[in-house]
Amino acid sequence: METPTYKIGQFYWADLTVENPSAVKEFYKQVVGWQDVPVPMNDAQGAYEDYIMAIDNQTVGGGLCHRRGVNSQIPPQWIMYVQVADVQQSLENVLQYGGSLVQESRKADGSLYYVIVKDPLGCVFGLGKME
Repeated sequence: METPTYKIGQFYWADLTVENPSAVKEFYKQVVGWQDVPVPMNDAQGAYEDYIMAIDNQTVGGGLCHRRGVNSQIPPQWIMYVQVADVQQSLENVLQYGGSLVQESRKADGSLYYVIVKDPLGCVFGLGKME
């Protein structure tokens, strides 16, 4: 699947993180017409699959994820991700302006890939740089 280009400040992805995404994928397939594209995952409990959702083999910009492993602290809800120029700087701004860190994901080189944060009112969203 081809990755589109996103502008800074634009929503670029949405994940539904729940205990059992397999139990809800059929709902979204039937209600909105999505296809599920399995994504092999692995954690200390073993192998499992998350899903990228697609139409005609083109991503719809979202997925269904298990709430386990690195995602175990993510609240069970749809989380929207916003494109930023610098994930580390954006996280520092979140913390400076009264928000908090929920989850971070790092690349192999140690740099931040994306973060899930709460704003000062407790609303959860993600910040990342889709390249």
